[in-house]
Amino acid sequence: MKRALTEHAAVRTRQRGVNGEALECLLDYGSSVHDHRGCEILLFDKRAWKRMERAVDGGTLKRAAENSGLYAVRSLDGTLVTVGHRHRRVLRN
Repeated sequence: MKRALTEHAAVRTRQRGVNGEALECLLDYGSSVHDHRGCEILLFDKRAWKRMERAVDGGTLKRAAENSGLYAVRSLDGTLVTVGHRHRRVLRN
């Protein structure tokens, strides 16, 4: 499935070497945290891993695990705004 993303998100995906399969897993199974600025942050947490373990094969799960710090910011209309690797916790309010 082709997802809508901004030019900024496309550039960041290439610059940061984000694995496309891991990004798809994040968008399909990742947990959502609102950033209180009109977007949501998608990330892998324990619940996301449980959902993925039930739904995807071992190879896909391994590639996603190699990118466990991956996050994505998505606007409320579903457009991907940016992608990156977390180096700190995401604070949940």
